Amino acid sequence: MDSSSPQAPTPDASSGTGRAPLPDRVNAEPAIIKGLSYTESKWVIGLAFLLWFPVGGVVGLALQHFPVAVLIIATGPIATVWVAAGYLATMKRNRPDHYYVQLLKRRAARLGLIRSHLVSHAGAWDLGRTLVPPKVAKRRNPLC
Repeated sequence: MDSSSPQAPTPDASSGTGRAPLPDRVNAEPAIIKGLSYTESKWVIGLAFLLWFPVGGVVGLALQHFPVAVLIIATGPIATVWVAAGYLATMKRNRPDHYYVQLLKRRAARLGLIRSHLVSHAGAWDLGRTLVPPKVAKRRNPLC
């Protein structure tokens, strides 16, 4: 069979060619900003701008100085993203992917904001029956 044929077997690491097989897709998003993935960084940047835009506007109006408002609106989100990325990195360390998302969902379910699809009851599993404990004969006091 011709090696350029689509039916030809492809070499892999076990055939001794020395080449490692390349995956078709990556399972997790790569980190782009201090450990944050693209999706995480979009959320953090968006929330930071939502926080700092009104703060910068109020401070700029209070001081009646427009450049101060622009400075706060520009630098506030950068500092917030840097601090949040460090915090999320410590939260995610040695834990599975999307651990903090599940953590936030559990906290929201505990507060009654969303309905939890996870088992969050901390108690003994029950079959719905009560077991009567076996009766133990009372011991006599051997000293009497």
